[in-house]
Amino acid sequence: MRVLFLQPPFGAWSTYGKHKANNVNHVQLAACLREWAPNIEIKVLDCRALEIDEGQMVEAISEIKPNLIYMGDLLQTTGVAAISTHYRQAAELIKKRFPETNICVGGFYHSVIAPQVLSETPHFDFVICGETEVTFSELAKELTKKEPDIPSVKGLAYRENGNVKLTDYRPIFDDLNQLPMPAYDLFPMKKYVGFSYIKNYVETYNSRGCPNGCAFCVGWSLFDGRGNNDWKRYRFRSGKKVAEELALLHQNYHVRFVVMLDDTFNVYRKRVEEFIEEKGRLDLKDMKYFIMGRAPYFLRDMDLLKSLRSSGCIGALVGLEAVDDPTLKKIEKRITVEQVEYVVAKFREVGIMSVVTWMIGFPDDDERIIKERFAKLDRIDPDMTALQILTPLPGIPLRKEVESLIEDWDLSRWDFHHPVLRTKYLSREDLGRLAAWSYREFYSRLGRIQRILFDKRYHPFVRLCARNYVETVNAFSEASEKGKQFI
Repeated sequence: MRVLFLQPPFGAWSTYGKHKANNVNHVQLAACLREWAPNIEIKVLDCRALEIDEGQMVEAISEIKPNLIYMGDLLQTTGVAAISTHYRQAAELIKKRFPETNICVGGFYHSVIAPQVLSETPHFDFVICGETEVTFSELAKELTKKEPDIPSVKGLAYRENGNVKLTDYRPIFDDLNQLPMPAYDLFPMKKYVGFSYIKNYVETYNSRGCPNGCAFCVGWSLFDGRGNNDWKRYRFRSGKKVAEELALLHQNYHVRFVVMLDDTFNVYRKRVEEFIEEKGRLDLKDMKYFIMGRAPYFLRDMDLLKSLRSSGCIGALVGLEAVDDPTLKKIEKRITVEQVEYVVAKFREVGIMSVVTWMIGFPDDDERIIKERFAKLDRIDPDMTALQILTPLPGIPLRKEVESLIEDWDLSRWDFHHPVLRTKYLSREDLGRLAAWSYREFYSRLGRIQRILFDKRYHPFVRLCARNYVETVNAFSEASEKGKQFI
């Protein structure tokens, strides 16, 4: 039995430039399969990292001769639902040449509507519903048998006599410390590049879920809808385990900068303290990192900011999304503008570059509301911003309210950078125009540009990220306003 983890050819967000990151789902899933099913041979083909096209992909697969292919991701930053179109295109090409090869997909977007995805995509054989590690490993082991018992594999959509079936709900994996260390040794680590300029770039993902559960968050789409709010059940690897992973990356692959894409790194203070202490004990002074967290937790732990910075935290992201009370209440954000403003100012004092996310495209958004939202973001004055246009993935609590506003059902544009719905007062074209305008405005402030590119308080790695964002302002406009696709 030979399993192939396949990343087909595709690009990156318009604001990411030349960006080729590792697939966090694949590195973890490969490690689990290697430990839990040691008799199964594992192969990896990352077409984006290797810069090979679809034709070369098919030829490489002909040499590998896999029995089972897996495609999937856990991160919205890979391209939200737009990556699904590339999985479908790859599956169609593969099935034309190798009709007997089984293809399984999972992770982001697919998990929450697995039966629907399978019904719509004849080239997929299996779709995982919910978390992937145990389900995929059990599926692979069943397929080694002469008479596989597919219905026994929980959390799986499959076909039986041409009909789509869904097996029983699989509970989420409670203790992430029991997962093996990601199998980085199987992947082309030297080929990964972040934000055009950062070599030996790596992304990690060491917690799952978020206790807040914002109503717009696409993270809901990672889970089986039968699981009664699985997204809000926050689980994590210990701070010690996270530091050990950084040590492995630093020592074995010469990685010096990691973007930790835990949706909320700082839920528990004790975990953050443990991580800082263990990273220091392992003497990882040269290993820098970027985190994402909620403003109220940073506010709670203000006394830890200097320790975070001295431990190697050189950048951090907090979410703002909206600024008026009715919208903040509707999207269940549970923050205040003042909290975000204070946290950004304190980040700057200690030399942590700040990134603030905000959004447009909520049902009641009009031009005045969006411009007022931008004005407050501009006043907060983060070093960088990431603007996201509401993308109404299945599973998000806001989906039912906005479904009638969706006008573009082409998933290749469901990537945060293309408006796919209108609001009650604005057309999709209006949203695209306002997105492009606000992005240009933010990155046209001379003092801000000088600060993020040249301020010596900030580490060169994050200044390179900032340089990339400044250089891709026009690309974002081409996506949001003109419809150009980058993923």
